Amino acid sequence: MKYMQYKGVVEREYKKSLRKIMHEICVVEGLNSSLGAKKLGVAKEIFVYWRSFYRLDRNQQVFDQTVSNLDQMKFLYLNEAKSIDLKRPLKHEGEQSLEGLEELVGRMVEYYKCVHAESDGLAKETGNLPLYEFVQELLEEYKSGRLLMEVESQKKKVQ
Repeated sequence: MKYMQYKGVVEREYKKSLRKIMHEICVVEGLNSSLGAKKLGVAKEIFVYWRSFYRLDRNQQVFDQTVSNLDQMKFLYLNEAKSIDLKRPLKHEGEQSLEGLEELVGRMVEYYKCVHAESDGLAKETGNLPLYEFVQELLEEYKSGRLLMEVESQKKKVQ
């Protein structure tokens, strides 16, 4: 028999399209090629061909998901970047204070969001954005007193 004949036999037996059958076997049930082929009653070579054709191999799915995530990432900061004015003057320029640090970190976050939007998320330097966002969170925790509470809590655990 040929691939199309096997396909017809399997679809008639399961009363579903081959794509749905393969999705159930590969994704939902997570069967490997040997068990999947045995379940369908076809040769392993045929099963592997179908799995590859419908992009249901785990590596293919991970790759497809990564590409999809990259496509979605390019729109992440697009609207936000339009309203950012990086040329506005700094309020705490020349100061070495907590407020000055907070303003500079905020400006760096805005800068990297703009770079991200301009490059569709593909610029290498946008990898710094999570670092600056983390520093922003740390500064907020420090100002709210949560960081001090965490340090005090850690001291009690050590004693």
